[in-house]
Amino acid sequence: MLQKQLSGLLSREGRTVSAFFPSRRTQASSPRRASMMKLGLFAFFIATRALHPLLIDASKEGGKILYAKNSPVFLNKLLTIVLMNLAAFMGDGVAGVRECWQPKCLAVFGMIGVVYALGDTLEMLSMSSLSGGVYQTLLQTKLLITALLVWWLKGTRQTALQWHVLVALFVSTSAFVLVDMDSAEGGGGASSVPIGGVVCTLAKVAASCYCAVLSEKYLKQYKNMSLPAKISCLSTTWMFASLLTCIMDPKVRSSGLLAHWTPATWVVTFSFVVKTVSTMYLLQALDSVQKNIGEAIAVVVIYISQVSLPGFGDKTFELSVFLLAVLVVGLVKTYLLSGAPKSAARKAQRVRVVELTGEGTPLMSKFGFNTIRCEAAEGLPDGVFYGMLGDVHPVCGTRHEEDSRVCELMMLSHPPLDSDEHPGALPRQQTALPFIPTKSLTVLGHVRDRLPRCDLTPEQFMSDLAKARGQLVGLVEGRT
Repeated sequence: MLQKQLSGLLSREGRTVSAFFPSRRTQASSPRRASMMKLGLFAFFIATRALHPLLIDASKEGGKILYAKNSPVFLNKLLTIVLMNLAAFMGDGVAGVRECWQPKCLAVFGMIGVVYALGDTLEMLSMSSLSGGVYQTLLQTKLLITALLVWWLKGTRQTALQWHVLVALFVSTSAFVLVDMDSAEGGGGASSVPIGGVVCTLAKVAASCYCAVLSEKYLKQYKNMSLPAKISCLSTTWMFASLLTCIMDPKVRSSGLLAHWTPATWVVTFSFVVKTVSTMYLLQALDSVQKNIGEAIAVVVIYISQVSLPGFGDKTFELSVFLLAVLVVGLVKTYLLSGAPKSAARKAQRVRVVELTGEGTPLMSKFGFNTIRCEAAEGLPDGVFYGMLGDVHPVCGTRHEEDSRVCELMMLSHPPLDSDEHPGALPRQQTALPFIPTKSLTVLGHVRDRLPRCDLTPEQFMSDLAKARGQLVGLVEGRT
């Protein structure tokens, strides 16, 4: 009975709560309200990024972290696992909890969790000697580190303008750290900067950038998996790795796991939980540009909080420090605007067709659509796209979720099965492969990203067909 009541809270009119925020229904019925909800979400994201280092600052005693630095990380992961399993049970019952403990997913997401645990360890080590504002400012070097990693791993180069902005961002960040530390210590300049804390922060940034690459790779392979299950699998090895580092800590071995804990330490633990869970969900609604801007704005929020709010620092307002913080935010925004416009959706991708099958998937047949299964020699773009089959047949395709070389094509010249809107629809038994003069598939543009199975309806497919036709006609008219 309890499970049915909880399931009723999570559903309305037989539909599960949308994974998108704001929901598609809200975006369609009230765009203004959807914009306000996104703005509120953006403000919440900034608040979480600003409060977390401030709370760690507040948990210090005499300017030092006396408790075992990894103990809040271990306990917050334990709480996160319990919370996510409870959410999975509320949504899907025992099957949802079972999904949280799939061995294959634990192995995949576990690898990412170990790296994240290393990042948390480095964060606590750096925060033991740095203030929240300096730490958050040093995090902005991730743009430069990411650019170097992408250049090294993928060979992707930045534009000359982007390199100049990144160098300026690094210089302004260094200036902020020096001026802020100088004003806090009452002089001393570069000699007052804790080099160990700076090195730990930069290593934490590198670990976070590496985690981002791993997450992007593996999260796409498990799109049908529920978000609570993903977070639970990620947090499991995260917890064990943190527990291992706690056991190795001399403070834990001599005094116990909760030695020197105060109410402020518990607040830090719950802050870690909110940060982990909210980040995984918020990033589905906020794109990477908004995320980077929000983290940069958090620098200014932290500085204003340290100056104006009691308990978060005893700093006095310094105009030079404030202006440098604003400069960091401006340079982050400038870098994000200086990138060359993405041309992946505009540039035609031509691949060789290996095999064509005249029968589509049972799902598409159930919805009443004639489709063709296609296997290409190279990977295809994720989601739904439009293009040309054999240079003569316009198609709307959707890539297979697990195999990037396989896609399902909807012929834009062939209407759906048994459609009253298209009297010339082909009967199912008469579906045949079209004649294609060249064994090729040309992807011309992108229609939409992949949707959850629950959002796939005949109306959605008809909308995809109409959008693909419209973009294809616009492309042809633009060339004539």
